[in-house]
Amino acid sequence: MFVDNSGRRSKLLRRLGLLVGVACLGYAVVLGMAFMGVGTSLTPSQLLPFANGQGGPGGPPPGAPAPSVSPAPSAFAD
Repeated sequence: MFVDNSGRRSKLLRRLGLLVGVACLGYAVVLGMAFMGVGTSLTPSQLLPFANGQGGPGGPPPGAPAPSVSPAPSAFAD
């Protein structure tokens, strides 16, 4: 049986475990901040694909001319 009397192996494993632990802790902090909304500057509507109804189901295809809108008749017109 091999026995490491110098303790180098346990020191290496301890440092490796500490490094993995710090990485996991950092990831947990970033994940927690994301759940709290820190650093998010987008509104939920900006996350949707086909913004402004362009190219979505039932919407006009991309590159199509915008539909013309005729002005509403005014009640005060002569």
